[in-house]
Amino acid sequence: MDWQIWFVTAPFLLLLALSPGPNNFTAMYNGMQVGPQKAIIAVLGRNVAFVILMTVSALGLGAVIVTSAFWFNIVKWLGVIYLLYIGIKIWRSAAVALDQHELENGVISRGHFSRIRQEFLIAISNPKAILIFTAIFPQLLDLSLPVAPQFFMIGVTFIICEFISGYVDAVSGKQIHRLIKSQKGMIKLNKSMGSVFMFASILLASSSRS
Repeated sequence: MDWQIWFVTAPFLLLLALSPGPNNFTAMYNGMQVGPQKAIIAVLGRNVAFVILMTVSALGLGAVIVTSAFWFNIVKWLGVIYLLYIGIKIWRSAAVALDQHELENGVISRGHFSRIRQEFLIAISNPKAILIFTAIFPQLLDLSLPVAPQFFMIGVTFIICEFISGYVDAVSGKQIHRLIKSQKGMIKLNKSMGSVFMFASILLASSSRS
């Protein structure tokens, strides 16, 4: 891939990764709960999903999902149900630990694998991700050069951008957490984040292939 093209493409991919979405909300919530370091580990889950979706798109199967109303809706409604489940779960959750001592001593019991799995399931069940890799990525390619190396370079850049985006959101979540000084405030925050996920499920339910 021509480096001049890459220097133009990389900022665009970073903006794409930073745009609000279910996975970024998840990173922010994890940042609130367990801190940026543990939240960024969970971003591995979404990136594993994105690698799978990019591979699917590169093989041409992504176009099938995008153009097929049946398969697009299957993926979409799985995502809707899962986001709604997360939203309700967060809404109903009790206030969590408010100081670093409690965090370090196991009050937050959800482990790395659980958070990684959550990020993975949100990403893999979002048909809009398939649209990005199927419709947008090809527009970034120079067809006068070999396509496979370019697609690989764009994919690696996007994965790096997702880690950057996840960390930014996790740090933001941590800063919000520091402003909360009471159990009552934390309950309100959980309900607010739960509402965000439920709203995201409504947006995904209303989405289409266009």
